[in-house]
Amino acid sequence: MPLAIRETQRRSGSGQSQSTGTKEVVIVGAGPYGLSSTAYLQDAGIDPYVIGKPMAFWKQSMPGRMLLRSRIEASNIAAPQKHLSLAAYQRTIGRKLQEPLPIEDFIAYGDWFQGQVAPNLDERQVSRIAFSDDSFEITFEDGEQIRSKRVILAVGIGLFSFRPEQFSSISRELAPHSSEVTDLSRCRGKRVAVLGTGQSALEYAALLHENGADVVILSRSSEIKFRPFAWRKHLFRQLTRGPLMGLSHRIIPPTDLGDIRTARKMANPDLFKRQAPEVQEQLIRACTRPIGAYWLAPRLQDVQIKTTVSVTNAEVSGPTLKLALTDGTNEEVDMVLLATGYKIDIARYKILDSSIRQRIEQTADGYPVLSMNLETSIPGLYLAGVVAEKALGPTLRFVTGTSNAGPRLAAAITGQPVCS
Repeated sequence: MPLAIRETQRRSGSGQSQSTGTKEVVIVGAGPYGLSSTAYLQDAGIDPYVIGKPMAFWKQSMPGRMLLRSRIEASNIAAPQKHLSLAAYQRTIGRKLQEPLPIEDFIAYGDWFQGQVAPNLDERQVSRIAFSDDSFEITFEDGEQIRSKRVILAVGIGLFSFRPEQFSSISRELAPHSSEVTDLSRCRGKRVAVLGTGQSALEYAALLHENGADVVILSRSSEIKFRPFAWRKHLFRQLTRGPLMGLSHRIIPPTDLGDIRTARKMANPDLFKRQAPEVQEQLIRACTRPIGAYWLAPRLQDVQIKTTVSVTNAEVSGPTLKLALTDGTNEEVDMVLLATGYKIDIARYKILDSSIRQRIEQTADGYPVLSMNLETSIPGLYLAGVVAEKALGPTLRFVTGTSNAGPRLAAAITGQPVCS
């Protein structure tokens, strides 16, 4: 097993340059997937060089008072070190976290996790990653360069925000993607249309309403759906505490995905991969279908909802936006929030040199073709997070997928068997 020389000198932010040289493994991204991969590699004896701003997407692209849809048991940033779990974090801070979990508490947990595994990470922006002479050349925004034999790209879902074609010519000020709006207080007293009916759309609508906006939800569906409280699962967990918890998790995996028929297929990458391609697609779609958490329903009782409509045209009308709908009506709004999800497209990895992007084998719908250890068609380049859901299953779309990605990345780089 190759062992990295542990680096005692790293830079964080704007200190003196201390990062020049060749690294064993470089991780680009300091969100849940980057931090989890760091923990697994360290447990395997390798100290990766970590680049990124801690929990950046969560801090910069999500509004305050948002709640995680996943239960606490599915919100751990996975690590082989037990002292890095959410349960350990609660003991450290001396209080029990509420459920559903507030975004502020999850970010604080991520920052604490980062302080344990990568206290001196490099927070500079990477401007380019190229490949030459059998290694990767990472160039920072300040022009400094380092090299590495292996690179793990864990930059999150933010790159892949999807904007419908009808809004391609509309400014992001009038029609921002939901990931671009965090200060909802600026919408007080304004008419805001929310496009979409998934968890993000419904929660943004609730938060906008609670911040004093006049909100209308526009949905192509005939009804808004909410996932009911899983009281049977909750009761099952209560009855299988303590020494029975391992058995409990084997029967119903702690991913908060699927039901008694599908949960294990979603949670276990090997089992997922043994399914027929059409079944794999069904499992992924089941985790991405538009549905809100049960606790959102009462918060939306006073919010206007238009179902079975879609926007056919968007036109700027003075300081407002005029939306033409398929039912023949119009909506004049101060802003439309595009809670329209994300679409994977490897071409958006602009930090990768074009020659690398062209060499990455892709599926017909834009996903990278990855091994079960998340390696691309370029040896030594690994991708973690939602881009890997076609390889390891739908858990990779959520924080819970770190429990599948981390062990496999460590196994690939050390040459050892996959350990959970």
